Amino acid sequence: MKKENIHLKGENYILYIQYQQDNTLRQEFNRLTQQFWGFDFENYYQSGYWDESCILYSLFDGDKIVSHATVSFFDSVIMDKSKRLIQIGTVMTDENYQKRGLGRFLMERIQADFEQSTDGMFLFANETVLDYYPKFGLVPVPEFKAVQSAVKAHGNPLILAQKLDLDVSQELSLFERLVENSVSNSQMTCKSKGLSFFYTYAYPEMGYKDSLYYIPSLDCAVLAEIDEDTLHITELFSTQRVDLSAVISAFTSFEFDSISLGFTPLQDGFALESWKDDDLQLFVSAHLQQLFEENKLIVPLLSHT
Repeated sequence: MKKENIHLKGENYILYIQYQQDNTLRQEFNRLTQQFWGFDFENYYQSGYWDESCILYSLFDGDKIVSHATVSFFDSVIMDKSKRLIQIGTVMTDENYQKRGLGRFLMERIQADFEQSTDGMFLFANETVLDYYPKFGLVPVPEFKAVQSAVKAHGNPLILAQKLDLDVSQELSLFERLVENSVSNSQMTCKSKGLSFFYTYAYPEMGYKDSLYYIPSLDCAVLAEIDEDTLHITELFSTQRVDLSAVISAFTSFEFDSISLGFTPLQDGFALESWKDDDLQLFVSAHLQQLFEENKLIVPLLSHT
């Protein structure tokens, strides 16, 4: 944990960084997160999967948190090139402390702390702040989702998806092995064990804990859901690259007439459609702009914070 005294516009604050192990400070962070976003990070902390890739940056006025941003690290592969990226998320400022430059201070501090050690940054912003993030050199870019019409095929009995139950220790260990050793199956990979377990284990009510499957013959875990006759494959975890047609065929016992991917596939056969996650606009640092605009990428859905 780091602690610094900060003086801004005639007021004194305390900056805390990476303080999640301090129970008092963490509970205050949870309070503001619950107030703004309707959930908190306590389950994540207690799960044991909150690792050093998730860093809290918070300004406190005495004992009260007043402004915050979270930094998430990713070991990424974009178009076969390795990159170290950060994402900024859970940005929030107490309503009584807004328009004091606190959010700007945190953004500029984070950029200064990581500009030399990373290859770029990105974040998602709603329509109310689209004019704010360009002030920090971030540019809006489009995203594209891969889709495909389903061709009814007979399932191979040797390639069948089995439900995973992470409350069973052996199945949790299996999934953890695949997450830790997974290879890239997409044009853009944002690998983060902590965030993967945030969505699949720590928060079953808002994540994918009930949507996990394992295909033994492929040694592959799949996050998949059926919604409105579409098979949504959010993410794959495998120790070697897998054929998506084999993955899809493992779900032929389900009824669906189209497939939608939460990542940009390496293989052909998918149409790319312009897409946004609700009203969220993706912003990236300037040197990532060309990669997104030329290659019609999507930030993997399981990597959103």
